[in-house]
Amino acid sequence: MKFFIRQKLLFFFISFIILTFSYLNFDEVTSNFDEKIREIFFEIRGEIPTTNKVVIIDIDEKSINQLGQWPFSRDYMAQVLANLTNAGAGIIGVDIIFSEADRSSPSYMAKKLNVQGDFRDNDQLLATVISQTPTILGYYFTNDLPKNSKPIPVTKFTPNSSPHLLNFKNVVTSISPIQKSAYSSGFFNAFNDQQGKIIKMPLLLQYKDKIYPSLVFEMINIASNTQNVKIVQDNYAISGVKLSNIDIPTDKHGFMRINFRGAKKSFKYLSFLDILNGNFDKKDINGKFVLIGTSITTLADLRSTIYDLALPGVEIHANMIDNILKGDFLYEPTFSKAIDILIIFILTVVLGVCLLLLSSTNIVIVIVLLATILYSCFYYLLFPQGLILNLFYPIVSIVLTSLSAFYINYQKEQKQKEFIKDKFAKKVSLDVVNDLLSNDNNDFKTKEKELTIFFSDIRGFTNISEKFKSPQKLIGVLNKYFEPMSDVIIQNQGTIDKFIGDAIMAYWNAPCEVKNHADKAVQSALLQLEKLEKLNKELEKDFNLSIQIGIGIHTGIAVVGEMGSEGRSDYTIIGDNVNLTSRVESLCKYFGVDLLITESTKKSLKEKYHLKYLANTIVKGKSTSIKLYEVLLPKDFKKHQDIQEDYEKAINHYQDKNFTACKNIFEKIEDIYSSKINKLYIKKCNEHINAKEDNIVLDFVMDEK
Repeated sequence: MKFFIRQKLLFFFISFIILTFSYLNFDEVTSNFDEKIREIFFEIRGEIPTTNKVVIIDIDEKSINQLGQWPFSRDYMAQVLANLTNAGAGIIGVDIIFSEADRSSPSYMAKKLNVQGDFRDNDQLLATVISQTPTILGYYFTNDLPKNSKPIPVTKFTPNSSPHLLNFKNVVTSISPIQKSAYSSGFFNAFNDQQGKIIKMPLLLQYKDKIYPSLVFEMINIASNTQNVKIVQDNYAISGVKLSNIDIPTDKHGFMRINFRGAKKSFKYLSFLDILNGNFDKKDINGKFVLIGTSITTLADLRSTIYDLALPGVEIHANMIDNILKGDFLYEPTFSKAIDILIIFILTVVLGVCLLLLSSTNIVIVIVLLATILYSCFYYLLFPQGLILNLFYPIVSIVLTSLSAFYINYQKEQKQKEFIKDKFAKKVSLDVVNDLLSNDNNDFKTKEKELTIFFSDIRGFTNISEKFKSPQKLIGVLNKYFEPMSDVIIQNQGTIDKFIGDAIMAYWNAPCEVKNHADKAVQSALLQLEKLEKLNKELEKDFNLSIQIGIGIHTGIAVVGEMGSEGRSDYTIIGDNVNLTSRVESLCKYFGVDLLITESTKKSLKEKYHLKYLANTIVKGKSTSIKLYEVLLPKDFKKHQDIQEDYEKAINHYQDKNFTACKNIFEKIEDIYSSKINKLYIKKCNEHINAKEDNIVLDFVMDEK
């Protein structure tokens, strides 16, 4: 058993090594599955309320229909920024790039038409308004487009560069007059995961060995009045950024995981046109983080997210700001890999060994309960704790471990079935073998159990063997005898323990429970004696030989189970009652009978039999006597009926120590029906009559000689 556990422990440890190697080296391949499970968690959680501190100014269909094709004239944008500032907007983030001059501007058109005069420059107007409002402009980095302009480096970072941040070669910003007029700006680059969805956004990126903030980060940074932003990192990864009173956790590349509030319009949306016309409630703007963007499909700023396949990009920024304001971040701690590997170890090695001790049904129950508890814990760690752990490898570990346990247990069961067949196919009936194979609790550990034990022996076998010069012929005769005798035992649900030369040892009520096992044993013995008569006719014809046997049966407690060494063992029984049964069988010759049972077997019988009390006997090795009974065949009982009354009187006289009367009756019976028991009692009576001792022992004592 210890070797089995060690062997399977090694198997599960190898599974742990393989899964850990896969987790550490192929995480990018399996991350899709991990995110799919996490999406299910978001669906279970559902939408949650926002802080109501973020509002979106939407360039919607109504605005396009009223103001004309995008891009609008810059004076509209200037008016909107002015109206928002006058309404008390806390800070305004513009998710738009003004990368070209306003072609609808009067100055631009005059220049195109070569008209001289002092005409309004909308770009300059917008730049002037931006310089007087809490507006943060947007831009984006690229590696493909040629350089357009430079972002405004306002935020100071410690350190001022990082090898872990994504690096870009070029940047696209608003035109120079507008860009330079802004107090600050931030990029709004978006990155899809392998499923094409937005699950996280960068807070920081690197351009020409300098670090630049995202639009969201810069809005939070300015709102918190942070003078210097500290990047938390080591030689291997970034773990977060620190503002004056805010710690924002990130992944190793400075990306912030987004705890989405819900689908589209989880935040307050106000139409750009309504803001332009002053048709809005200032309470919706006062002190708020304001984002200007678009939800129109044709403007191509829709992103796929967990809750919505077409979420406006500006609302992604709103979710990020709301996360930071509320502090309910989702993040992978620096020790997440260690936790993931520990979970994989528990779910492979520890769980695997535990499952080997369970039945197949219990394995299913344990796996279902474990998976439910484990993923409930994962859900709790994600919401509300915000802790992101790998969700894919635990389920893979559980499935792999459970399938392995099923397979190992199946192999174990197959081996056990082969073991049972090997041990019992020639000892017990097919029904018993099938019962053992179908029983999950076929435990062969030694235990005490009440059994009915059977011994039989051929009388005068030494003389019989001397008649055969060829050992093969002797073996042939024995096999011809053993076969029907064994069949009878097996057919009556008995278990053949062993063949001891010419003797048979068997028992009932193990390994399986046998109802009325004492009856089964006696019935088997009677049937054997009947079959022996038929067999003797064949033996007399073929070998001029007749076989006589003695059978002893006793019911009592014995130790039963698998015994022996690890390499060589057998399912057998031992105990004092086994030895006693062997002694009882040897007394068949002494009393001149074929079938003897003890009083304990007699008391266990449920059916009626022709029983003849013989004597109280003290067998070899015992100090107390046992009552012995002969079980008569029907033909012998007919003879016994003629003398039964006298026989019982004689026994009563003997027990009353009336030896003369007892002797006279047995002598009378002997004249009618001669038997060994008559002679034994006559002899015992003579001994007692002639004895001078007062201490008379009525029991038949078998000496050790």
